[in-house]
Amino acid sequence: MIDSVTIRIARFIVYSDEFFTKAQFQELKGKFGVFGRYSTRYTDYAQRCKAEGRYFPQVHLIERLKRTKRGMVPADRHLAVQVSLPKLVFGSSIFDVDERLLPVAAQKIVEALREIKVGVTPEDVLGAVVARVDYSKILQISPSFGTTAQMLRALMPYDLKQSSDFNRRDYHDGKDGFYLKFYNSSSGFVLYDKFDEIMANGKTKLEQEIARQYKAGKWTKGALRIELSLEKKQTVEATLKQFYDTGKKKDFTLREAARMDIAKACLIRTFENVYIKDFNRLVRLSGLKDTELHRLIGEHAADFRDRAVLYYLAHRVRDHGLKGAVEALKREVSPASVGRYKKAIETVLGKAEAKKDVVGVVPYIHRKLKTFRPILPKKLEAMLGVAEHPNDV
Repeated sequence: MIDSVTIRIARFIVYSDEFFTKAQFQELKGKFGVFGRYSTRYTDYAQRCKAEGRYFPQVHLIERLKRTKRGMVPADRHLAVQVSLPKLVFGSSIFDVDERLLPVAAQKIVEALREIKVGVTPEDVLGAVVARVDYSKILQISPSFGTTAQMLRALMPYDLKQSSDFNRRDYHDGKDGFYLKFYNSSSGFVLYDKFDEIMANGKTKLEQEIARQYKAGKWTKGALRIELSLEKKQTVEATLKQFYDTGKKKDFTLREAARMDIAKACLIRTFENVYIKDFNRLVRLSGLKDTELHRLIGEHAADFRDRAVLYYLAHRVRDHGLKGAVEALKREVSPASVGRYKKAIETVLGKAEAKKDVVGVVPYIHRKLKTFRPILPKKLEAMLGVAEHPNDV
C-alpha cells in the first residue's frame, strides 16, 4: 500500500503567509557564477498540531529563480507536501491506504492546507508530481506463530545480500523496539514491530489510545510493518516506468503512484531479493534439526553430491554465518559449481515451500505478502466491500 509521499503541487493559492517563515535562499552556482537560486519558506504548524495530539503534513513553499538580463526572475514555483497518508486519514499508520482511499486522502490534504491559508483542489493533489514515495504493508502476526520480535530476530542471520540492491544493513534493539534496515544511497527497506514503534513514538490521540490498549493486553496479534522507501525522484521514476508504457516520461503523479498492484510488486520483489534468492535460503536449512534436514534434502535433491554439499553448507552456516559459508564455498569450487549449488538450494526449498514442508519466518511472511490484504478499521471494511475475514492470518 502507499504510505508516505512527498508531492509537488503546481497549482495552489496562498491566501495569507502568516503561517510561513521568511524566505531562505540557496544560490545555484556554475562555471560562470550564480545562474539562479532557490527560495524556501517553512511552516511549524505540524509541530503545533503534534502538541495537540493530531497529525499534520510537512509543508514548504519553494520557488526557483533564474538569472536573466533583467535580473532574477521566477522560473518555477510549487508547494512541497510531505505526508503520511495513513496517519492523515486514520491518525495512525497501523492501517493501510490503497487507491480506493486516495480520494479521501486527497480531500484530507485539501482540508489540512486550508488550515494554513493555502488553497488547492483534490485534483491538484491527485495530479501532483511524486518526488518520493514509501510503499508499506502491515502484516498481522498470529500469536501461535510467535511474537513479532521473535520473527525479526529470526531474520537477523541474513547477512549476505547478493541479489539485493542494498549494500548496507543495520539492526537496532532499543527503547523504540527492534528493527532491521537495508539501504543504499537512494532507497531503503525496513522491517519493524509497529506496536513497539507506536509505544515509543506515537503522538496522535489514536496512537496514544492504541498504546494504552496494547499495554493492557487487548491486542492479541502482532503487527509487522514492511516498508520500501524510494527516496529520490530518479528512483521513483525508474521504478514506476516498469509499470507504465510512458517512453521518456519523467514525472509521475500521486494517482499513478498509488496503485496497489505496484506497491505489492515492489514489496514482494524487494523481500525476495533480500531473503529468498541466491544462497539466502541456506539460513532456513541451517535452522532445521538434522533429521528434518536429511529428509528435506533427500526428498528434493536427486544427486548425491548436491545432497552432500547442501548438508555441509547448512552446517557451515550454523557455525560461521551465511556470509562466511558462501565465501568458503567460493574458495573451494569453480564459479560454475557455485551457480549450480545456488540453483540446487533454490530448487530444494522451492519444492518444499510449494508443499508447505517448511514452516519458517521467511515463507510465512512471503505468503502473507502475496495475499496483500489491506488492514483497515472494521467499519471501513464493510463500507468498501472487503472480502470476508480480510485480516485473518
